[in-house]
Amino acid sequence: MDSGKGDVRVPIEVETRNVNDQVTALGSAGPLTLVVDGPAQSGGLGFNGGQLLRLAVAGCVSNDLLRDARAEGIELSHVRVKVSEE
Repeated sequence: MDSGKGDVRVPIEVETRNVNDQVTALGSAGPLTLVVDGPAQSGGLGFNGGQLLRLAVAGCVSNDLLRDARAEGIELSHVRVKVSEE
């Protein structure tokens, strides 16, 4: 898919499936998986939805920053992106 900006967009599909009638779910995107349910202090085994949303935002910003810097000939060795809520 072409967004009209000259870059090619790859369709993204993700899903979650609960585990053994529990709140815990496995999230997957192709061959990649992670646990979705809540932080350990709440008895969970993985990330909750809010944490995953913020990680997704931070990941997008980091990936875009590194890709765009490389395209401009700028070398970045360390990038840290923090996303929080108030």
